[in-house]
Amino acid sequence: MVARLPLLILLCLVLAACVGKAPGEGCLSCHPSHYAERGSCVSCHRGNGKSVRKAIAHHRLIPAELAHFTVPGSRRVEEGKRLVERFGCRRCHNLGGKGTRLAADLDRLAGDDPVRLFGAIKRPVLFMPDFHFDDRQTAGLVNAVMAFAAKAPRPVSGGLPVVVHFASPQQGEKNIFEKKCGGCHRLLTAREGALGNGDVAPNLSGLFTPFYPTPFKPGEPWTPERLGRWLDNPRAVRPDTPMPPVRLSLTEKKQLTEMLKID
Repeated sequence: MVARLPLLILLCLVLAACVGKAPGEGCLSCHPSHYAERGSCVSCHRGNGKSVRKAIAHHRLIPAELAHFTVPGSRRVEEGKRLVERFGCRRCHNLGGKGTRLAADLDRLAGDDPVRLFGAIKRPVLFMPDFHFDDRQTAGLVNAVMAFAAKAPRPVSGGLPVVVHFASPQQGEKNIFEKKCGGCHRLLTAREGALGNGDVAPNLSGLFTPFYPTPFKPGEPWTPERLGRWLDNPRAVRPDTPMPPVRLSLTEKKQLTEMLKID
C-alpha cells in the first residue's frame, strides 16, 4: 500500500492538470476583467484561458488593438471600413460580399490569425501595393476585414484559385502593357497574371471596376474611352500630372483595354 502511494499522488496531480481552470479564469489572474458581458476572455482574444503559463496562455493570442472586431459598433472597425473604401481594397479583393477575385478572397479569413493579417498588410507580397499605413491604420484595416469575414457565409468547399500569379513572366515578346506601361506601373490581370515592375506610378489593378480609388474625374469612373483620352493627352485631364502622352494605335489600345478587364 505504501508503494502505491506515490503512484496515487502522481495520478491525482495529472488529473488536476487535465481538469484545469474554467475558460478565461487563468487570464484574470493577471488581467482585469472588461467587456464581461461578451463572454470569456478567449471569446475575443483567443489564446488558452485554462493555463496560467504565459507561453501557453498567450498562444495565438489576439492583442487588444486587433480584437475590436468582436465588439459590436466599434469605432475602430468603422475607421477600417473607411480605409477600405478610400484605398480601393475591393479592386483586387472580395470583402463584405463585394469586390473582385484578382487576389485573395478576404471573406474567407474568419478564424484566421489577425496578427498574421497585420503583418501581411505592413509587409505586402509581390504586386500588392505598399500603402505605408501606420500601425493604427493597419489595425483598423485588420479589424474591418475580420468583421466582414465574421459575417460572410461560410464557403461550401475549399475552392480553387482563379489565377496563379508568378513573378517571372514567360519568355517571348512582351505584351502591350509591359512594353508601354510596365516600367512605371504594375497590374494584376485575370488573363495574364501579374505584369509590370514599376513602383513610381499607381497600381492599375481593377482600373475599370467601381472600386478603383482614383476616378478619371470626380464622379466619372474609368472606361476604355476615357482611358484612351487620358493616354493621348494626360495633362488635358489633369494639368499637373507628371505622366507624358502614350502614343498607341487603335489596335494597341484595344489590346490594353482587354488586359485591364477583370472578366
